[in-house]
Amino acid sequence: MTSFESVGDGVWRLPVPLPFASPRSVNSYAFESGDGLILLDCGVASDDGLSILRSALDDLGQLSTLIGSHLHVDHIGGAAVLVAETGARWVMHDSTPDDVASYNDWSIRTAVLAAAAAENGAPDDFVTGLRNRFERPDWYGTAVDPTHPVSDGDRIALGPDRYLEVLYTPGHQRNHICLIDSRTGVLYSGDHVLPRISPFVPYSGPESDHLDDYLSSIDRIERGRHTLTHPAHGPEIERGSERAHQIRLHHERRLESMLELLDERPTTAWRVMESTFRPNLNFLQQRLAFQETLAHLHYLDNTGRLRRGIDRGTIHYERTGR
Repeated sequence: MTSFESVGDGVWRLPVPLPFASPRSVNSYAFESGDGLILLDCGVASDDGLSILRSALDDLGQLSTLIGSHLHVDHIGGAAVLVAETGARWVMHDSTPDDVASYNDWSIRTAVLAAAAAENGAPDDFVTGLRNRFERPDWYGTAVDPTHPVSDGDRIALGPDRYLEVLYTPGHQRNHICLIDSRTGVLYSGDHVLPRISPFVPYSGPESDHLDDYLSSIDRIERGRHTLTHPAHGPEIERGSERAHQIRLHHERRLESMLELLDERPTTAWRVMESTFRPNLNFLQQRLAFQETLAHLHYLDNTGRLRRGIDRGTIHYERTGR
């Protein structure tokens, strides 16, 4: 039996299972429109997830448009399959083509992270693991360029007097978008605003400052005075802008705790990570924690609150002042 529920005003929520311990599912949202169904996010390219979506579409109507909130597997892994099956328009932010190659070829991303780990004090086994550990599962799917790219402020029509407004919110991923329903004011926040956790902010090299992007984007949500918000994972959020403010405070506290740690002595990013996150992380958790640490230290460096030095080939960080 297909599991989907109405969230009102011609919108349906479809929890699509994921092959992870956490999160266990992604919320896909189906919008009724004059041209057929518009679907936001679709999960991975697994038999279980795709069969649930196909069954839901059989009940709800013909898919005309598929929107990807951002280029992460739990949101768009099955997109190429669905687009090929249905002929639907494929909508993502217009920056997406810049990241399609690294989605399809993991060695591009892991090479950057392995190099950063080697120069930031990570142990040899972690660096080796980054270079050798990853095997790309079949359910990851293949990313393809959007057939209908969108940018900030664009409108995706639901009818003659109703549309979804595109809100460009980079940070968690550089091509992330949120959507605002023009009739109801409901915010569809993807991974940008989540109910229980702070979304992961990556590090992808010194040329990008993803935390600065994320904080600017989260401030935009906070200023928007959004109330009812439907996220990509977990239950609805009653006050989206208040939740955005809480996430902003979380990052401010983390930044300050890192600066306090650097008051004691210059230290490496790896040691900052070990002091910031809980112990006994598995390899994947270490990888995510290390990227978050690098993202925060890179942001502090760019804002002049710390400086970097190199000692025998290893980068150390120290606080510049209060």
